[in-house]
Amino acid sequence: MTSITLRDPVSGRFVDCTIDGLTPEDLASFPLDDTVCAEIARDVAPCLPEEFLAAYVQRVGVATASVHILGAWLDRKARECLGLDRWPTTET
Repeated sequence: MTSITLRDPVSGRFVDCTIDGLTPEDLASFPLDDTVCAEIARDVAPCLPEEFLAAYVQRVGVATASVHILGAWLDRKARECLGLDRWPTTET
């Protein structure tokens, strides 16, 4: 079982999240730092997506990873609830 620790932005508590079965598509949906990802790919890859994400959290720290991962998850869930493929934009 692979898990990562994230910080709940509301309560401030640390939460262990199981990430077994994470797909490459799931991993690609997170807005991760490209430079850090390149370092991890060089140092750890080839590896499973959950191993990559665990290495990312370890490399950037819980606070930064929480913002990236939970923010992307909330965005995806909100779009699912609203039936949107992507957020509407206003073009001028």
